[in-house]
Amino acid sequence: MAQKYGDVFSLMLGNRLVVVLNGVNAIQEAIIKHSKAFAGRPQLHTFQIANPYGNSLTLTDYSPQWRLSRKMSVCPIHNFVKNTDALGEKLLQESQRLIHCFKAQKGKPVNTLRPLKCATANIILNALFGVERSYDDEELGKILDVADNFRQAVHGSSHVDFLPLLKYLPNKALSNLELTMKTVLGAVTKMFEKNKESYADGQVRNIADSFISVVERETEKDRETHTAGEDTVSMAPLLSDEQIVPILGDLFGGGFETSSVTLYWTLAYLVKYPDIQRQLHKELDDVIGRERLPTLQDIASLPLLQATVYELLRVTSIAPLAVPRSTITETNIWGFIIPKDTVVFVNLWSVHHDPETWKEPDVFYPKRFLDGAGQVIDPTFHRGFLPFSGGRRKCPGEALALKTVPVFLGALLHSFRFTQDGLPAEYQGINLQGQHGLTLMPETFYVKIEERF
Repeated sequence: MAQKYGDVFSLMLGNRLVVVLNGVNAIQEAIIKHSKAFAGRPQLHTFQIANPYGNSLTLTDYSPQWRLSRKMSVCPIHNFVKNTDALGEKLLQESQRLIHCFKAQKGKPVNTLRPLKCATANIILNALFGVERSYDDEELGKILDVADNFRQAVHGSSHVDFLPLLKYLPNKALSNLELTMKTVLGAVTKMFEKNKESYADGQVRNIADSFISVVERETEKDRETHTAGEDTVSMAPLLSDEQIVPILGDLFGGGFETSSVTLYWTLAYLVKYPDIQRQLHKELDDVIGRERLPTLQDIASLPLLQATVYELLRVTSIAPLAVPRSTITETNIWGFIIPKDTVVFVNLWSVHHDPETWKEPDVFYPKRFLDGAGQVIDPTFHRGFLPFSGGRRKCPGEALALKTVPVFLGALLHSFRFTQDGLPAEYQGINLQGQHGLTLMPETFYVKIEERF
Protein backbone atom coordinates (compact mmCIF):
# COMPACT_ATOMS: atom_id res chain seq x y z
CA MET A 1 0.00 0.00 0.00
CA ALA A 2 2.89 2.34 0.66
CA GLN A 3 3.93 2.09 -2.99
CA LYS A 4 0.48 3.37 -3.98
CA TYR A 5 -0.32 5.84 -1.18
CA GLY A 6 3.10 6.89 0.10
CA ASP A 7 5.05 6.39 3.32
CA VAL A 8 2.38 8.09 5.44
CA PHE A 9 -1.21 7.08 4.84
CA SER A 10 -4.39 6.50 6.80
CA LEU A 11 -7.24 4.05 6.60
CA MET A 12 -10.32 3.10 8.56
CA LEU A 13 -10.10 -0.23 10.38
CA GLY A 14 -13.62 -0.83 11.57
CA ASN A 15 -14.55 2.30 13.52
CA ARG A 16 -10.99 3.55 14.07
CA LEU A 17 -8.78 5.88 12.09
CA VAL A 18 -5.34 4.31 11.76
CA VAL A 19 -2.21 6.00 10.40
CA VAL A 20 0.47 3.72 8.96
CA LEU A 21 4.09 4.90 8.88
CA ASN A 22 6.45 3.28 6.37
CA GLY A 23 10.09 3.67 5.40
CA VAL A 24 13.15 4.91 7.23
CA ASN A 25 12.58 8.64 6.88
CA ALA A 26 8.93 8.80 7.96
CA ILE A 27 9.45 6.44 10.89
CA GLN A 28 12.59 8.21 12.11
CA GLU A 29 10.75 11.54 11.83
CA ALA A 30 7.90 10.22 13.96
CA ILE A 31 9.34 7.99 16.67
CA ILE A 32 12.72 9.74 17.07
CA LYS A 33 12.22 13.44 16.25
CA HIS A 34 8.64 13.50 17.62
CA SER A 35 9.17 10.70 20.11
CA LYS A 36 6.90 12.12 22.82
CA ALA A 37 4.01 12.78 20.47
CA PHE A 38 4.09 9.13 19.31
CA ALA A 39 4.71 7.60 22.75
CA GLY A 40 1.09 6.79 23.58
CA ARG A 41 -0.76 3.49 23.58
CA PRO A 42 -4.28 3.27 22.17
CA GLN A 43 -7.21 2.22 24.35
CA LEU A 44 -7.79 -1.10 22.60
CA HIS A 45 -10.06 -3.70 24.14
CA THR A 46 -7.37 -6.41 24.12
CA PHE A 47 -4.95 -3.99 25.78
CA GLN A 48 -7.45 -3.37 28.58
CA ILE A 49 -7.86 -7.12 29.15
CA ALA A 50 -4.09 -7.72 29.02
CA ASN A 51 -3.49 -4.72 31.30
CA PRO A 52 -6.31 -5.02 33.84
CA TYR A 53 -4.74 -2.76 36.49
CA GLY A 54 -3.20 -0.23 34.12
CA ASN A 55 0.37 -0.93 35.21
CA SER A 56 1.84 -2.75 32.19
CA LEU A 57 5.10 -1.27 30.92
CA THR A 58 4.21 -2.31 27.38
CA LEU A 59 0.51 -1.44 27.16
CA THR A 60 -0.01 1.51 29.52
CA ASP A 61 -0.50 4.91 27.92
CA TYR A 62 2.17 7.61 28.25
CA SER A 63 2.04 9.29 31.68
CA PRO A 64 4.32 10.38 34.56
CA GLN A 65 3.67 7.01 36.22
CA TRP A 66 4.67 5.17 33.04
CA ARG A 67 7.87 7.25 32.76
CA LEU A 68 8.82 6.28 36.31
CA SER A 69 8.16 2.61 35.57
CA ARG A 70 10.20 2.81 32.39
CA LYS A 71 13.14 4.47 34.15
CA MET A 72 13.07 1.96 36.98
CA SER A 73 13.08 -0.90 34.45
CA VAL A 74 15.79 0.27 32.08
CA CYS A 75 18.40 1.13 34.70
CA PRO A 76 18.56 -2.28 36.42
CA ILE A 77 18.57 -4.10 33.08
CA HIS A 78 21.55 -2.04 31.94
CA ASN A 79 23.28 -2.61 35.27
CA PHE A 80 22.70 -6.36 34.93
CA VAL A 81 24.13 -6.38 31.42
CA LYS A 82 27.13 -4.26 32.44
CA ASN A 83 28.13 -6.87 35.01
CA THR A 84 29.76 -8.93 32.28
CA ASP A 85 31.46 -11.38 34.62
CA ALA A 86 28.23 -12.50 36.27
CA LEU A 87 26.21 -12.41 33.03
CA GLY A 88 28.96 -14.22 31.13
CA GLU A 89 29.09 -16.99 33.74
CA LYS A 90 25.32 -17.41 33.65
CA LEU A 91 25.27 -17.53 29.83
CA LEU A 92 28.04 -20.13 29.82
CA GLN A 93 26.21 -22.31 32.35
CA GLU A 94 22.98 -22.07 30.38
CA SER A 95 24.82 -22.79 27.12
CA GLN A 96 26.18 -25.99 28.66
CA ARG A 97 22.70 -26.99 29.79
CA LEU A 98 21.28 -26.32 26.32
CA ILE A 99 24.05 -28.33 24.65
CA HIS A 100 23.42 -31.24 27.02
CA CYS A 101 19.73 -31.12 26.06
CA PHE A 102 20.52 -31.09 22.33
CA LYS A 103 23.03 -33.95 22.62
CA ALA A 104 20.27 -36.16 23.96
CA GLN A 105 18.27 -35.53 20.77
CA LYS A 106 20.97 -35.77 18.11
CA GLY A 107 20.35 -37.81 14.99
CA LYS A 108 16.55 -37.61 15.05
CA PRO A 109 13.99 -35.02 13.92
CA VAL A 110 13.94 -32.25 16.53
CA ASN A 111 11.83 -29.13 16.95
CA THR A 112 14.30 -26.92 18.84
CA LEU A 113 11.86 -24.20 19.91
CA ARG A 114 11.01 -25.50 23.37
CA PRO A 115 14.59 -25.93 24.66
CA LEU A 116 15.50 -22.54 23.18
CA LYS A 117 12.63 -21.01 25.13
CA CYS A 118 13.75 -22.77 28.29
CA ALA A 119 17.29 -21.42 27.93
CA THR A 120 16.28 -17.82 27.23
CA ALA A 121 13.59 -17.92 29.93
CA ASN A 122 16.22 -18.99 32.46
CA ILE A 123 18.39 -16.01 31.56
CA ILE A 124 15.59 -13.50 32.05
CA LEU A 125 14.32 -15.26 35.21
CA ASN A 126 17.83 -15.02 36.61
CA ALA A 127 17.98 -11.33 35.72
CA LEU A 128 14.59 -10.64 37.29
CA PHE A 129 14.53 -12.91 40.33
CA GLY A 130 17.88 -14.72 40.52
CA VAL A 131 16.25 -18.10 39.83
CA GLU A 132 16.71 -20.82 37.23
CA ARG A 133 14.85 -23.98 36.33
CA SER A 134 15.70 -27.31 34.75
CA TYR A 135 14.17 -27.80 31.31
CA ASP A 136 11.83 -30.49 32.63
CA ASP A 137 10.75 -28.36 35.60
CA GLU A 138 6.97 -28.43 35.84
CA GLU A 139 6.67 -24.81 36.93
CA LEU A 140 8.85 -23.55 34.07
CA GLY A 141 6.78 -25.63 31.65
CA LYS A 142 3.60 -24.01 32.90
CA ILE A 143 5.09 -20.54 32.51
CA LEU A 144 6.11 -21.24 28.92
CA ASP A 145 2.69 -22.73 28.13
CA VAL A 146 1.02 -19.62 29.51
CA ALA A 147 3.28 -17.43 27.36
CA ASP A 148 2.29 -19.46 24.27
CA ASN A 149 -1.38 -19.13 25.19
CA PHE A 150 -0.97 -15.37 25.57
CA ARG A 151 0.54 -15.06 22.10
CA GLN A 152 -2.28 -17.08 20.54
CA ALA A 153 -5.01 -15.31 22.52
CA VAL A 154 -3.83 -11.82 21.54
CA HIS A 155 -3.60 -12.77 17.88
CA GLY A 156 -6.98 -14.51 17.92
CA SER A 157 -8.83 -11.62 19.54
CA SER A 158 -7.25 -8.58 17.88
CA HIS A 159 -10.16 -8.05 15.46
CA VAL A 160 -12.29 -6.98 18.45
CA ASP A 161 -10.14 -3.85 18.78
CA PHE A 162 -11.53 -2.49 15.53
CA LEU A 163 -15.00 -4.05 15.60
CA PRO A 164 -15.94 -3.37 19.24
CA LEU A 165 -19.45 -4.81 18.96
CA LEU A 166 -17.84 -8.24 18.74
CA LYS A 167 -16.73 -8.04 22.37
CA TYR A 168 -20.34 -8.62 23.42
CA LEU A 169 -20.47 -11.93 21.56
CA PRO A 170 -19.05 -15.23 22.88
CA ASN A 171 -15.33 -15.13 22.14
CA LYS A 172 -13.07 -17.97 23.20
CA ALA A 173 -9.90 -16.01 22.39
CA LEU A 174 -10.92 -13.13 24.68
CA SER A 175 -11.79 -15.54 27.48
CA ASN A 176 -8.43 -17.25 27.05
CA LEU A 177 -6.65 -13.89 27.12
CA GLU A 178 -8.32 -12.92 30.39
CA LEU A 179 -7.52 -16.28 31.99
CA THR A 180 -3.95 -16.20 30.67
CA MET A 181 -3.30 -12.77 32.17
CA LYS A 182 -4.53 -13.90 35.59
CA THR A 183 -2.20 -16.90 35.37
CA VAL A 184 0.78 -14.80 34.27
CA LEU A 185 0.32 -12.23 37.01
CA GLY A 186 -0.18 -14.99 39.56
CA ALA A 187 3.07 -16.72 38.58
CA VAL A 188 5.08 -13.47 38.60
CA THR A 189 3.54 -12.42 41.92
CA LYS A 190 4.63 -15.72 43.46
CA MET A 191 8.23 -15.27 42.29
CA PHE A 192 8.31 -11.62 43.34
CA GLU A 193 7.01 -12.36 46.83
CA LYS A 194 9.49 -15.18 47.31
CA ASN A 195 12.31 -12.88 46.17
CA LYS A 196 11.11 -10.15 48.53
CA GLU A 197 11.23 -12.54 51.51
CA SER A 198 14.98 -13.01 51.05
CA TYR A 199 15.75 -9.38 50.19
CA ALA A 200 18.37 -7.79 52.43
CA ASP A 201 18.25 -4.03 52.83
CA GLY A 202 20.39 -2.30 50.23
CA GLN A 203 21.74 -5.50 48.62
CA VAL A 204 20.51 -5.53 45.04
CA ARG A 205 20.88 -9.03 43.56
CA ASN A 206 18.51 -8.73 40.60
CA ILE A 207 15.97 -6.48 38.88
CA ALA A 208 13.20 -7.25 41.38
CA ASP A 209 15.53 -6.18 44.19
CA SER A 210 16.20 -2.96 42.31
CA PHE A 211 12.51 -2.07 42.37
CA ILE A 212 12.24 -2.92 46.07
CA SER A 213 15.35 -0.88 46.88
CA VAL A 214 14.17 2.23 45.02
CA VAL A 215 10.70 2.11 46.55
CA GLU A 216 12.12 1.70 50.07
CA ARG A 217 14.60 4.51 49.52
CA GLU A 218 11.92 6.90 48.24
CA THR A 219 9.57 5.91 51.07
CA GLU A 220 12.30 6.70 53.60
CA LYS A 221 12.82 10.11 51.99
CA ASP A 222 9.11 10.83 52.38
CA ARG A 223 9.24 9.73 56.01
CA GLU A 224 12.21 12.02 56.71
CA THR A 225 10.48 14.92 54.99
CA HIS A 226 7.39 14.57 57.17
CA THR A 227 9.47 13.99 60.30
CA ALA A 228 11.28 17.27 59.66
CA GLY A 229 7.92 19.00 59.82
CA GLU A 230 8.03 20.39 56.29
CA ASP A 231 4.72 21.47 54.85
CA THR A 232 5.40 20.22 51.34
CA VAL A 233 4.40 16.67 50.56
CA SER A 234 6.79 14.62 48.45
CA MET A 235 5.42 14.14 44.95
CA ALA A 236 7.60 11.12 44.20
CA PRO A 237 5.23 8.62 42.47
CA LEU A 238 6.03 5.46 44.43
CA LEU A 239 5.21 2.02 43.04
CA SER A 240 3.26 -0.57 45.01
CA ASP A 241 3.86 -4.30 44.66
CA GLU A 242 0.70 -4.47 42.55
CA GLN A 243 2.26 -1.96 40.17
CA ILE A 244 5.67 -3.65 40.08
CA VAL A 245 4.44 -7.17 39.27
CA PRO A 246 2.95 -6.35 35.80
CA ILE A 247 6.18 -4.56 34.86
CA LEU A 248 8.24 -7.62 35.77
CA GLY A 249 5.78 -9.75 33.81
CA ASP A 250 6.28 -7.57 30.74
CA LEU A 251 10.06 -7.79 31.07
CA PHE A 252 9.90 -11.56 31.33
CA GLY A 253 7.53 -12.08 28.39
CA GLY A 254 9.27 -9.65 26.08
CA GLY A 255 12.76 -10.76 27.11
CA PHE A 256 12.54 -14.47 26.47
CA GLU A 257 10.16 -14.25 23.50
CA THR A 258 12.44 -12.01 21.42
CA SER A 259 15.59 -14.03 22.09
CA SER A 260 14.08 -17.50 21.66
CA VAL A 261 12.24 -16.60 18.44
CA THR A 262 15.39 -14.98 17.02
CA LEU A 263 17.41 -18.14 17.77
CA TYR A 264 14.69 -20.31 16.23
CA TRP A 265 14.73 -18.19 13.08
CA THR A 266 18.54 -18.39 13.05
CA LEU A 267 18.54 -22.19 12.92
CA ALA A 268 15.93 -22.10 10.15
CA TYR A 269 18.10 -19.78 8.03
CA LEU A 270 21.33 -21.66 8.71
CA VAL A 271 19.74 -24.92 7.59
CA LYS A 272 18.59 -23.18 4.41
CA TYR A 273 22.02 -21.52 3.97
CA PRO A 274 24.52 -24.28 4.87
CA ASP A 275 27.45 -22.32 3.38
CA ILE A 276 26.97 -19.57 5.98
CA GLN A 277 26.73 -22.21 8.71
CA ARG A 278 30.07 -23.64 7.52
CA GLN A 279 31.65 -20.18 7.57
CA LEU A 280 30.49 -19.72 11.15
CA HIS A 281 31.91 -23.12 12.10
CA LYS A 282 35.25 -22.09 10.65
CA GLU A 283 35.30 -18.74 12.45
CA LEU A 284 34.52 -20.44 15.76
CA ASP A 285 37.21 -23.09 15.23
CA ASP A 286 39.80 -20.51 14.19
CA VAL A 287 39.13 -18.10 17.07
CA ILE A 288 37.98 -20.37 19.90
CA GLY A 289 39.46 -23.75 18.99
CA ARG A 290 37.85 -27.04 19.93
CA GLU A 291 38.77 -27.21 23.62
CA ARG A 292 36.18 -24.85 25.10
CA LEU A 293 32.90 -23.10 24.40
CA PRO A 294 32.74 -19.45 23.30
CA THR A 295 31.92 -17.02 26.08
CA LEU A 296 30.45 -13.53 26.29
CA GLN A 297 33.98 -12.09 26.29
CA ASP A 298 34.72 -13.89 22.99
CA ILE A 299 31.85 -12.34 21.03
CA ALA A 300 33.83 -9.21 20.12
CA SER A 301 36.37 -11.48 18.37
CA LEU A 302 33.68 -13.20 16.26
CA PRO A 303 32.58 -10.59 13.71
CA LEU A 304 30.74 -12.99 11.39
CA LEU A 305 28.73 -14.36 14.30
CA GLN A 306 27.74 -10.83 15.35
CA ALA A 307 26.90 -9.92 11.75
CA THR A 308 24.72 -13.02 11.44
CA VAL A 309 22.69 -12.01 14.49
CA TYR A 310 22.22 -8.48 13.14
CA GLU A 311 21.19 -9.80 9.75
CA LEU A 312 18.67 -12.18 11.32
CA LEU A 313 17.15 -9.35 13.31
CA ARG A 314 16.89 -7.32 10.12
CA VAL A 315 15.60 -9.87 7.65
CA THR A 316 13.06 -11.50 9.97
CA SER A 317 11.70 -8.35 11.68
CA ILE A 318 9.98 -10.51 14.29
CA ALA A 319 7.83 -7.54 15.39
CA PRO A 320 6.95 -6.26 11.90
CA LEU A 321 4.38 -3.67 13.07
CA ALA A 322 5.64 -3.39 16.65
CA VAL A 323 2.99 -2.70 19.31
CA PRO A 324 0.44 -0.13 18.08
CA ARG A 325 1.09 3.40 19.27
CA SER A 326 -1.14 6.42 19.59
CA THR A 327 -0.53 10.14 19.41
CA ILE A 328 -0.72 12.00 22.73
CA THR A 329 -1.03 15.38 20.98
CA GLU A 330 -1.97 16.59 17.53
CA THR A 331 1.18 16.43 15.43
CA ASN A 332 2.40 17.13 11.90
CA ILE A 333 4.39 14.59 9.87
CA TRP A 334 5.42 15.58 6.36
CA GLY A 335 2.51 18.01 6.10
CA PHE A 336 -0.05 15.49 7.34
CA ILE A 337 -1.95 16.57 10.47
CA ILE A 338 -2.43 13.56 12.74
CA PRO A 339 -5.07 14.18 15.44
CA LYS A 340 -4.54 13.38 19.09
CA ASP A 341 -5.41 9.79 20.13
CA THR A 342 -4.94 8.41 16.61
CA VAL A 343 -3.85 4.76 16.39
CA VAL A 344 -0.46 4.50 14.66
CA PHE A 345 1.10 1.41 13.09
CA VAL A 346 4.88 1.64 12.71
CA ASN A 347 5.87 -0.66 9.84
CA LEU A 348 9.33 -1.82 10.91
CA TRP A 349 9.25 -4.48 8.18
CA SER A 350 9.32 -1.70 5.57
CA VAL A 351 12.41 -0.20 7.22
CA HIS A 352 14.32 -3.49 7.15
CA HIS A 353 13.34 -4.30 3.56
CA ASP A 354 13.79 -0.87 2.00
CA PRO A 355 15.85 -1.30 -1.22
CA GLU A 356 17.13 2.28 -0.89
CA THR A 357 18.78 1.34 2.42
CA TRP A 358 19.62 -2.33 1.91
CA LYS A 359 20.98 -3.88 -1.26
CA GLU A 360 18.82 -6.90 -2.15
CA PRO A 361 16.89 -6.56 1.14
CA ASP A 362 15.12 -9.92 0.90
CA VAL A 363 18.41 -11.82 0.65
CA PHE A 364 19.95 -13.27 3.82
CA TYR A 365 23.48 -11.87 3.67
CA PRO A 366 25.27 -11.41 7.03
CA LYS A 367 28.37 -9.88 5.43
CA ARG A 368 26.43 -6.68 4.76
CA PHE A 369 27.29 -5.94 8.41
CA LEU A 370 31.05 -6.43 7.84
CA ASP A 371 33.46 -3.84 6.47
CA GLY A 372 36.20 -4.41 3.91
CA ALA A 373 38.55 -5.67 6.63
CA GLY A 374 36.02 -8.23 7.83
CA GLN A 375 35.22 -6.32 11.02
CA VAL A 376 31.67 -5.91 12.23
CA ILE A 377 29.89 -2.64 11.48
CA ASP A 378 27.91 -1.08 14.31
CA PRO A 379 24.31 -1.76 13.20
CA THR A 380 23.19 1.65 14.45
CA PHE A 381 25.33 3.07 11.61
CA HIS A 382 22.36 2.07 9.45
CA ARG A 383 19.38 4.35 10.12
CA GLY A 384 17.28 1.49 8.81
CA PHE A 385 18.09 -0.92 11.66
CA LEU A 386 15.26 -0.82 14.20
CA PRO A 387 14.51 -4.40 15.32
CA PHE A 388 13.78 -3.15 18.84
CA SER A 389 11.83 -0.11 17.59
CA GLY A 390 12.98 3.31 18.78
CA GLY A 391 12.16 6.44 20.69
CA ARG A 392 10.42 6.40 24.06
CA ARG A 393 8.84 3.01 23.40
CA LYS A 394 12.04 1.25 22.44
CA CYS A 395 12.26 -2.29 23.84
CA PRO A 396 14.00 -2.06 27.25
CA GLY A 397 15.43 -5.58 26.87
CA GLU A 398 17.52 -4.82 23.78
CA ALA A 399 20.87 -4.84 25.60
CA LEU A 400 20.21 -8.21 27.23
CA ALA A 401 18.95 -9.80 23.99
CA LEU A 402 22.06 -8.65 22.11
CA LYS A 403 24.23 -10.41 24.70
CA THR A 404 22.14 -13.57 24.99
CA VAL A 405 21.55 -14.47 21.35
CA PRO A 406 25.17 -14.47 20.06
CA VAL A 407 26.47 -16.44 23.06
CA PHE A 408 23.82 -19.16 22.69
CA LEU A 409 24.24 -19.24 18.91
CA GLY A 410 28.03 -19.45 19.20
CA ALA A 411 27.81 -22.32 21.70
CA LEU A 412 25.32 -24.26 19.58
CA LEU A 413 27.31 -23.86 16.36
CA HIS A 414 30.56 -24.69 18.14
CA SER A 415 29.01 -27.98 19.25
CA PHE A 416 26.64 -28.97 16.45
CA ARG A 417 25.80 -28.96 12.78
CA PHE A 418 22.13 -28.38 12.02
CA THR A 419 20.70 -29.96 8.89
CA GLN A 420 17.69 -31.72 7.42
CA ASP A 421 19.83 -34.18 5.47
CA GLY A 422 18.57 -37.71 5.93
CA LEU A 423 15.35 -36.77 7.72
CA PRO A 424 12.15 -38.53 6.62
CA ALA A 425 10.15 -36.62 4.01
CA GLU A 426 7.48 -35.52 6.50
CA TYR A 427 10.13 -33.61 8.48
CA GLN A 428 11.69 -31.88 5.48
CA GLY A 429 11.15 -28.27 4.46
CA ILE A 430 11.41 -24.83 6.05
CA ASN A 431 9.10 -21.91 5.28
CA LEU A 432 10.91 -18.60 5.71
CA GLN A 433 7.74 -16.54 5.25
CA GLY A 434 6.71 -16.94 8.88
CA GLN A 435 3.40 -16.89 10.71
CA HIS A 436 2.00 -13.53 11.75
CA GLY A 437 0.86 -13.06 15.33
CA LEU A 438 2.12 -11.18 18.35
CA THR A 439 5.54 -11.83 16.80
CA LEU A 440 6.52 -13.20 13.40
CA MET A 441 7.27 -16.87 14.05
CA PRO A 442 8.67 -19.49 11.68
CA GLU A 443 6.29 -22.29 10.90
CA THR A 444 7.24 -25.35 12.94
CA PHE A 445 10.26 -27.06 11.41
CA TYR A 446 12.56 -29.93 12.32
CA VAL A 447 16.31 -30.35 12.19
CA LYS A 448 18.79 -33.15 12.62
CA ILE A 449 21.46 -32.34 15.19
CA GLU A 450 24.93 -33.66 14.35
CA GLU A 451 27.65 -33.32 16.96
CA ARG A 452 30.91 -31.70 15.85
CA PHE A 453 34.08 -33.36 17.15
